[in-house]
Amino acid sequence: MLYQTESLEAFVAEALEKRPTGVILTGDMTLNGEKASAETLAKLLAPLQEASIMVLSLPGNHEIYNGWARIFKEDKEFYADQISPQDFKEIFSEGYEKADSVDQTSLSYSINLNDQYRLVLLDSCIYDEQVNWNQPNTNGRLKKTTLEWLKEQLEAAKQQQQTPLLFMHHNLLEHNSLLKEGYVLDNSAQLQQLITAYQVPLIFSGHIHIQDIAEGPAGVQEIVTGSYSTQELGYGVVTLTDKAINYQKKVIDLDQWAAKNKSKNSQLLHYSAYQAKIFQQDTNHMVRQQLASVTELTEEQISTLCTFIAKMNTALFTGDDTYSQDEKETIRHSEEYQLLATYSYFLKQYVDSLLEDNSPDNALTLSIK
Repeated sequence: MLYQTESLEAFVAEALEKRPTGVILTGDMTLNGEKASAETLAKLLAPLQEASIMVLSLPGNHEIYNGWARIFKEDKEFYADQISPQDFKEIFSEGYEKADSVDQTSLSYSINLNDQYRLVLLDSCIYDEQVNWNQPNTNGRLKKTTLEWLKEQLEAAKQQQQTPLLFMHHNLLEHNSLLKEGYVLDNSAQLQQLITAYQVPLIFSGHIHIQDIAEGPAGVQEIVTGSYSTQELGYGVVTLTDKAINYQKKVIDLDQWAAKNKSKNSQLLHYSAYQAKIFQQDTNHMVRQQLASVTELTEEQISTLCTFIAKMNTALFTGDDTYSQDEKETIRHSEEYQLLATYSYFLKQYVDSLLEDNSPDNALTLSIK
């Protein structure tokens, strides 16, 4: 994706206009843990902190000691400086400076937002303890010591009659039947026990990069806000009152921002079309890879299948994938679905998984007792 700097400048401009208390980043803020990327991001977000808008950050599986960290010069790649846990604390320092408690065995910390709410940011990532050139670990797991620290935080919140809200990179719940291994926390059952025991109403996560809201055991809700750079420039707004928690997905209009800033870059002025085109190309590549060995389909049929899956994929990533029973039946009886059922077990499975969501994914309101 091009224009990442501009898209972040537009986000900062909107935040400066809306004036939230803070912005929370739940990881995957660099491509592959390049220290220079993290430093650049911190500089882009600095105007928020200058305006007294907190920037609270957590690492994703891309960030800490990532063996894939690279710098590119023309057509060559070179090893790039990696991010250590200490680097992360220094680059994204505000959360740790304002924390009421920091876990000594991870990058987790908690902040008493006010008398009613406690924010607990959990480091769920598995990473090496030193610079390495290994493949990064996608899975997530909370350390035993971190779970013990979390229990202390939840107990303290209970004693102070605060509502705890949890944030982490990996998912607590399964948001798609095909996207579970490597996405759902390895020891999610242990975290679920704590959440249930202390009646945590809501958890926020990332990692899966789709816009989705799911409900787990004991009524806990998990909100995943879609990746800011994937299909649209989406972010979530959380409004907290003494009676309710409200979540609403919002989208930055970069076309409008570019026009307002008198950009002469035609691609930037039509960024939404550019972003949709890149997403379509990526989906097409996936579909064509899956059908590479199929000789019975014509090019026209393959192109039709690319369009069919791209439309459903877009709905998944933007959180617009709630289908009525009639819509599901129409999809399953379509020519495209029948072709997938005949020629691609994986793609048919994938479409089936996209039809499983039965609840809205772009907004949620929870009452607080």
